[in-house]
Amino acid sequence: MPMTRIAILHPTDPIGHVPGGIDSFIKGFLKWAPDDLEYTLFGATSDPAQRPVGKTISMTLGERGFDFLPVVPVSQSAARVHIPLTLRYMWGLGRLFRSGAFSPFDILDFHRVEPVLLFRDDTRPKNVTLHTDYAALRGPHSDIMWRHWPWLYEQVEARAFATVDRVFAVSRSAIERYARVYPRFAVRFVYTPTWVDSDTFHPLRDAGERRRLRSQLIGRLNAPAGSRLLVFVGRLERGKNPSMLLEAVRKASAMREELHLIVVGDGSLRPEVEAMSRNPELQGRVSLLGALPAKEIASILQVSDLFVLSSEYEGMPIAVLEALATGVPVVTTDVGEVRALVRNSVTGRISKDKTATALADAICIALDELTLTQGEPCVAAAAPYHPTKVLGQIFANHQRQGRMIDHRAAA
Repeated sequence: MPMTRIAILHPTDPIGHVPGGIDSFIKGFLKWAPDDLEYTLFGATSDPAQRPVGKTISMTLGERGFDFLPVVPVSQSAARVHIPLTLRYMWGLGRLFRSGAFSPFDILDFHRVEPVLLFRDDTRPKNVTLHTDYAALRGPHSDIMWRHWPWLYEQVEARAFATVDRVFAVSRSAIERYARVYPRFAVRFVYTPTWVDSDTFHPLRDAGERRRLRSQLIGRLNAPAGSRLLVFVGRLERGKNPSMLLEAVRKASAMREELHLIVVGDGSLRPEVEAMSRNPELQGRVSLLGALPAKEIASILQVSDLFVLSSEYEGMPIAVLEALATGVPVVTTDVGEVRALVRNSVTGRISKDKTATALADAICIALDELTLTQGEPCVAAAAPYHPTKVLGQIFANHQRQGRMIDHRAAA
């Protein structure tokens, strides 16, 4: 049986440290792919000198090889530019499409709906994986480009869904909404959770080693000995609401003086976060580390006390699973699929509402409950989300589509 060839179309760099759950999802997808599926990522490059635009590169993640063709350059900081990345990426895809670059592929996989329209007349199987519930477009804190024209996005979405074979979404609310809005296509919508790579994200079992590494990290941060380490990992954009996060830490610090917040990630709101961190009540309590590779993020989580998420909306955040897999309890706003992972007094605490006061209260309560939540309860909550379990249905879908193509060719 010939190898099934799949093109993944999304502006991500599989080696660069561009922050975002979609980027992590695709990296893991490539790493854990079965041997009978051959993937090529049409992505973006955060290092044009090493990974030039337009040049196909053979790469490896884990033990799995794949090809990578950068379509556009992208900033490692994920900073916003005058022409949105999605538009620049689609322009590049259009040029490749006209040159015949996609002709060798059997299946096309997308992680946004807009590029699907370039292939609307293409009869090959097409799939879309969506990483948030786009109902958030109409919310006041949306950082999605389409928030200015939600009605236009919905038209684009409807046209894209009419041409695809499957739509996977990491949010149950999205699947339920799509089935209501597009009943004609209801069988195309499939819920899939996100996953965590336990090869990278796992707890330190040696208590002495954990104390030693924790002391080293506190020293590097110039934080007082005995600090309670809170960690945030994600894009510094409106949807993550980093300003509420810092305000919550400021309020919590009035009750717990030993708090120190570690912010991992970058984005257009970094200047605002930096300015807030200079507040006298936060001075010396916040460390902005920028975007980091997964192994460095794991090493920080392994010696920290709490992971804190302040998002206004989410799908199923990979960062929450990564924290739990390292044994770190999670304090979070009530968004997306977090209730499937975070249980009060078991694996952390869900804030009563999306306010700094409620989030601060949740942080303080969660710190008092660390003897109940830290370690094994968190690891156990993340265990069902190993990529070989979670991604199996997407791989199986590609294999099914490959068999359909072979059957048609034989006929």
